[in-house]
Amino acid sequence: MSKPRILFLFVMLLSFSSVAQDIHFSQFGKSPLNLNPAYAGFMDADYRISGIHRNQWKSVSVPFKTFSGSLDIKHHLTSREQAFIGTGIFFNSDKAGDSDFGITQAGISLSYITAIGSSGSHYATIGIQPLFSQISLNYSKLTFDNQFDGDVFNPAIPPAEIFNNDKSVNFDLAAGFSYLYQPSEQFQIGAGLSVHHLLNPHYSFFSDHNAGLPVKTSIDLNSSIAVTEKFFIQPAILFSTQEKFREIVPGGTLKFLLNERPGRKINIMAGLYFRSGDALIPMIGLDYNELNIGFSYDINTSDLNRASNHRGGYEIALTYLITKVKPLGLRPPCPVY
Repeated sequence: MSKPRILFLFVMLLSFSSVAQDIHFSQFGKSPLNLNPAYAGFMDADYRISGIHRNQWKSVSVPFKTFSGSLDIKHHLTSREQAFIGTGIFFNSDKAGDSDFGITQAGISLSYITAIGSSGSHYATIGIQPLFSQISLNYSKLTFDNQFDGDVFNPAIPPAEIFNNDKSVNFDLAAGFSYLYQPSEQFQIGAGLSVHHLLNPHYSFFSDHNAGLPVKTSIDLNSSIAVTEKFFIQPAILFSTQEKFREIVPGGTLKFLLNERPGRKINIMAGLYFRSGDALIPMIGLDYNELNIGFSYDINTSDLNRASNHRGGYEIALTYLITKVKPLGLRPPCPVY
């Protein structure tokens, strides 16, 4: 087998390996609807707008670029004071390598959020997430051995390869559960369990109906602990498994409250995470009122660092929270001066 064909098979195998591992982010908490359908509307606000961009492996090949955007809303139920419905929509786009191997996803998340007991410190949520997913490949950007005319490479020569499809569209389903214990603003601990690809969607460019995407199960744990009135420790861990693939990301951040005046709230964060066997991930963040900005960088620690020189990729995340102002009554209270 010639070297170009070997290279082509390697690219294809790498692409399918990427599919098997799924879209993922180092700042996993900044993409809540990708992490767990139960997180739709689970927040201290009425609306949440989230966006995250990842750029990886620029030092090794054509960069792998991933973007996710979402909007989720918490709906108050009039029948129960401490019960809510969460709804959300999201869009994912991932492009990888010379062939523009792509994953495009769009879907909705629905959740039910309720307090447990009368103390108002225990919450549980369940969620479901139907979505459409498409994989694509641009064969025109690949080269093959028959395009060598004996003297030079000639891109005008059509490849001798026969391709069945350049796209595959599938319907998929995910579900999740989460729990939060928050007795005060100084301490909280939460956990989530999610299961993706419940329908084992068919991901293949060929007529291989056994190429169902395996189920992915994820567990995340997070906490926020006040050390002083203005200093918090926020440990977290993500564990995901998908057939033979495993991803473990433990770490945490330190949060400092610099200014708590209404309209001028400023918090800063700095932290460190570690993706087992792959990368060291330092990150920083800033809260300004209801806007959160996060930046992280993957320092490659795997055997690939011989080619990457430890340069993995960066992520930028934005989250904006909106809380509706409750209307005043017919006889609003008089202000006290």
